[in-house]
Amino acid sequence: MRAYVQQGQKGDPNYLNLERIAYTFWERGYEVTRFDAPTLFDGALDRGLLSFPDETIIAGGVGTVRSAIKRAQRPLPDLQDLPDCLKEWIGREFWISTLEEVRQPFEKEEETRALHVKPLWEHKRFTGTVFKEFKDLIPSAAVDGEIEVLVQEVVEFISEWRAYIFRGAIKTVANYQGDPLAFPDRTRMQSALHAFESCPIACSMDWGITSTGETLLVEVNDCYALGNYGADMYLYTAMIEARWREIMGLEDNGIGINL
Repeated sequence: MRAYVQQGQKGDPNYLNLERIAYTFWERGYEVTRFDAPTLFDGALDRGLLSFPDETIIAGGVGTVRSAIKRAQRPLPDLQDLPDCLKEWIGREFWISTLEEVRQPFEKEEETRALHVKPLWEHKRFTGTVFKEFKDLIPSAAVDGEIEVLVQEVVEFISEWRAYIFRGAIKTVANYQGDPLAFPDRTRMQSALHAFESCPIACSMDWGITSTGETLLVEVNDCYALGNYGADMYLYTAMIEARWREIMGLEDNGIGINL
């Protein structure tokens, strides 16, 4: 089995995570090959992607992995950040719009409520942010107004946690922001997972705790785009492999089934 792991740049927030992924695949006995995005775009990985998909794993940044999926001639996953089947656990208004439509009241300086806005699919276009006034539009000013965005009512969380989901179970939960002693409600996390239709073999469900102690779903993240905030690396790389095989339409090889 060969794991192609993107070579990060020192100073990049994802650099250390990519190094740990490469090391763990090597430690697990996989042949590890590092690559950069131009190498992928030039077709250097196409032979493995197209002729030996059952022996090939790709790990890297979100945009890079999406490009690899396209080069492998597979459909891109369409897992939404806030699936409709989980509305009961989201606890706030959310809807899909275009960046231009959301911008308009702020550009006209009309009285309007604050909104959290992030790209629906093109996550690299700009970082999700809160629009409160005109100056908040500046970071996304050069972005095409026609792109689809996920818009949410703003909720203040005092603590945020990532639940790592693998093979239908919560394997570990890690605090990544805020008060580490404000824990999410176990019953709510489990009930949401049971209601999660079309849950992929590996993903995360991020949970936020409000000042009143309510546990709300922040978002769902597909495993191919999933940062590691504290999961064991053997578990994490098994999740990457299992989800990659699922996206490629390959038979489940049982990786990580006993973790």
